[in-house]
Amino acid sequence: MIRRTKDNRQLWLQLRFIFYFTIITFPLLAQTSSTLRGFTYESSIVQKKYEEAFKRLTSPETCRRELRYLTEEPHLAGTENSYKIAQYLHKKYQEYGLDAQIYEYTVYLPYPIEVRVEMIAPTHYLASGKEESWEWDKDSYETNIVAGYNAYSPDGDVTADLIYVNKGLPDDYQKLAEMGISVEGKIAIARYGGSYRGVKAKIAGEQGAVGLIIYSDPVDDGYMKGDVYPRGPWRSADAIQRGTVKYIFQHAGDPLTPGWASTKEAHRIPITEATDLPRIPVAPLAYRDAEPLLRALAGPNVPRGWQGGLPFAYHIGPGLAKVRLKVRSEHKNRPIYNVIAKLKGTKSPDQWVILGNHHDAWVYGAADPGSGTATLLEVARCLGQLAKEGYRPKRTIVFANWDAEEFGIIGSAEWAEDLKAELQQKAIAYLNVDTATTGTEFYASAVPSLKPLVKEVAQTVMDPQTHQTVYEAWRQDQENHVPRVGNLGSGSDHSPFIGHLGIPSISMGFYGPYGVYHAMQDNFYWLERFADPTFRYHVAMAQIWGIMGLRLAEADILPFDYARYADELLSHLKALQNENKHSTITKDRPERLRALLRKWEIVAAALHKDLTARLESGEPVETEKINRSLQGLERILTSESGLPLRPWYKHLAYAPGLHSGYAAAIFPGIQDALEMNDEEQASIEVNRLAEAFQRMIEALEQISDVSDSL
Repeated sequence: MIRRTKDNRQLWLQLRFIFYFTIITFPLLAQTSSTLRGFTYESSIVQKKYEEAFKRLTSPETCRRELRYLTEEPHLAGTENSYKIAQYLHKKYQEYGLDAQIYEYTVYLPYPIEVRVEMIAPTHYLASGKEESWEWDKDSYETNIVAGYNAYSPDGDVTADLIYVNKGLPDDYQKLAEMGISVEGKIAIARYGGSYRGVKAKIAGEQGAVGLIIYSDPVDDGYMKGDVYPRGPWRSADAIQRGTVKYIFQHAGDPLTPGWASTKEAHRIPITEATDLPRIPVAPLAYRDAEPLLRALAGPNVPRGWQGGLPFAYHIGPGLAKVRLKVRSEHKNRPIYNVIAKLKGTKSPDQWVILGNHHDAWVYGAADPGSGTATLLEVARCLGQLAKEGYRPKRTIVFANWDAEEFGIIGSAEWAEDLKAELQQKAIAYLNVDTATTGTEFYASAVPSLKPLVKEVAQTVMDPQTHQTVYEAWRQDQENHVPRVGNLGSGSDHSPFIGHLGIPSISMGFYGPYGVYHAMQDNFYWLERFADPTFRYHVAMAQIWGIMGLRLAEADILPFDYARYADELLSHLKALQNENKHSTITKDRPERLRALLRKWEIVAAALHKDLTARLESGEPVETEKINRSLQGLERILTSESGLPLRPWYKHLAYAPGLHSGYAAAIFPGIQDALEMNDEEQASIEVNRLAEAFQRMIEALEQISDVSDSL
């Protein structure tokens, strides 16, 4: 027996780990194991046991304890409390045995001085702008809670007639125009939903409104859905949805350093020159404060589909309601802190698999982002423990906690811009979890090449409620029982990685009834009472996240499916034609794209089949060269000049929609041009896509040549 002295303790741990894997586990697994995607038969056996060891370490009690700490105080980006969270995360990663570093940036973060929404006719009403205290909830008595406001609203003080514009989307304004109603010179009031709030602000300004009020309607996430807080999970009458109105569909990151990192010494453009900020004042309201304003409106009854959940018939206006909207902010540059920790790989340490979540919150942020932060800490803790016992992955796993995501995906964008060249050389994939759980239903969005991996990993983790796999529970929740992995738009920290750098990305979590989004009530009580009382969905998310990271970090051949990618783009191309039947571009030009995508699919499928056969047969494979080539394929679909209307976004296949903000637009260059009725630009974008598809085919053929030469 080896005596466990201080000098040989590490050797003892390594031998114990090897013994456990080879003597106890290997004979059992050899009888039952099947080959994982991208692994040889032998490496699959070891990998599965590694995953099982990881899963056994995950703990709901640890997740609960971490979330309790993370939600003790409000921690708005740029505040001292946010810095305390960053320091805490840095300390925890060091305790886990990881190399941890804090990246500081200085970014423009406006805080509210005064947000005033006041009805001055036909009666007087002054909106509160803050949530109420509740005697059983200590968090509701905190004085350091930011008032309800929309970050990056310009200062303004306007008084005008009020007009209800439903969700404030282009179709809504078109309907108003058909009714002979204009918002020019008026204050618009729109309900949340249907698009990102920044889109509503942009469109209202373009329509001539002098101000915008955005309120939460009970039909969307309040009492029309069920019991409200504190009795249920839905939005109470006083709960305010804070949020940024920065145009994240133009670019993520600091508005004053568009495209370069916001270091202390960085050049900054004037606020008046920023292209991603609204031009009219904007403020949010709880439905308690929106009710008297809407009730006072005269004019015609609203069209079908515009009626909300407040207990009266909605009218459009203008008249009788006249409103004063005043917004005044402290416009300052403030420090933010990203925490980056690394579990260094043994074989390819310069290849990075990045797991990310933001740590800043509008108030307490128990679900958004605390559940994700606690889950990321749990993944790091368990993998760190296994590393101490003698086993590390082949590639480096990076754990990233971003700051100022809530203001416009700022921390991750600044880091991506700061380390652009290094990331494009080293990053394998970026795996994002913003909110780990608000319920029990799994969801995911990803680039097409990683969608099979999402489904495979979901089959390895048990769903805490149904005691089936997460995949089976997910499948039963879906139409036709087919689990659907969505497409990546914006709204979270995957955006800089896929949209700006062309790094394959995934974003995922568990969802459920969630009426306290961006409100004070998104606190520990709400999450423990309604979302995840046992904290076992935190564990399930940690297991999915960790296993996904491990498979990318350990695979002999990176498990990207580019045949699937081409097949999905073919479907999107058909949808583009169907949605734009009157465009000459979509009538005449897609045949070239379709032919290229079919060739891409054939070449990728043949390559995948060949590599799989070689791995399964034990034939030699030039893994390093092949993996380097596979790692760079996604960036072939980017253009350094970017999209014409928003050059920060480089990806030619996926970007956030101009009129959705969050949801993905497929072939965004073409879509943007068609929305602007610019057929000439649409033709240029078709050509750019065709050139990218041709480069993809050539790159896949080169990988095949490397494989065939062995």
